[in-house]
Amino acid sequence: MRSFTLTNNTVSICYCKEIAEIECATMAGIDRNLRNLTVGNNNDIVQYDLSKVVDIAENTRSIVKSFKRNDVRNRKKIAVKYGRRRRNRVQQVLHSLSKHLVNKAKEKRTAIAFEKLTDIRRMYQRGNYQGRNYRSKLNGWSFAEIKRLITYKAQWEGIPVIQLSSTETRGTSQLCPQCGKRLQGADYKDVIHNRQVFCKHCNRWMDRDVVAAMNIAKKGAEVFQRSKGLAGEAMKGKPTMPVILRVDASKLTFRREPIS
Repeated sequence: MRSFTLTNNTVSICYCKEIAEIECATMAGIDRNLRNLTVGNNNDIVQYDLSKVVDIAENTRSIVKSFKRNDVRNRKKIAVKYGRRRRNRVQQVLHSLSKHLVNKAKEKRTAIAFEKLTDIRRMYQRGNYQGRNYRSKLNGWSFAEIKRLITYKAQWEGIPVIQLSSTETRGTSQLCPQCGKRLQGADYKDVIHNRQVFCKHCNRWMDRDVVAAMNIAKKGAEVFQRSKGLAGEAMKGKPTMPVILRVDASKLTFRREPIS
C-alpha cells in the first residue's frame, strides 16, 4: 500500500504491484469514432458499437433543455443532477468495453496502439460553420476517457501501449492497408457505400474505420519493433482483409462468430 486519503464520506486507497510486461506477438490499432470503436489489425477486426453513449448524451441534453422555468438556481441543480446521471451511465458502458478489450488483448498477447486526437476539439468550435446540435454531439465525445480506461487497465495487466504522434498517424483512413495507394471516398449521394472508401488498385470497397485501425496497427508495430531493436521485422508479408466482427458495447457477453 502506498497511501490512503480520508474524507468525510470516502476512503481512497492507493496501492501498486510489480507488473511483468507480456511478450506480445501482434499489434492492434484502435480507431476511436463517435459511434464505434474499431480494434484490430490485418488479421482480426472487431467493431464495438457505442451508439448507446451518443443516445445517453442526446437524451440528457433534451431533458435539460425541456425545463423552461426562469430560475437559474433550479436549472443549475437539474443540469448537475442529469449531468451526473449521464456521466455514470457513460462510464459504466466504457468500463465494460475497456475491460472486455483488455482481456481479449491479454488472451491473444496483443499490444495496443493509439492515434493522437489531442487537438480534435478545435474542429468543432463555434464559428466553424457547423450546427449547434452537431457541435454539442462531437464535443460530448468521450474519446479521451476511453483511452484513459484502456491504457491503465492494459498497463495493469502488463500489455504494452503505444502512443503514436500526429505525424505517424496522418492519413490513416486515406491509405490502403494492402497496397499503400491513396483511397477515394464515396460520393455524398452514394448511400450504399456510406463511410466507405474505394481502392482502385485493389478494386474493392473498405470501411474507413477498419482501414484506419489497420494502418494504426501497422504504424504501432513499426514503432514497437524499433523500440525493441528489431526495425526490419515489423509487419512482414502481404496483409489480407479480415472479417469484421461487430459487438454491441452494452451487450459485450454476446459476440458473433466470423462468417467464412
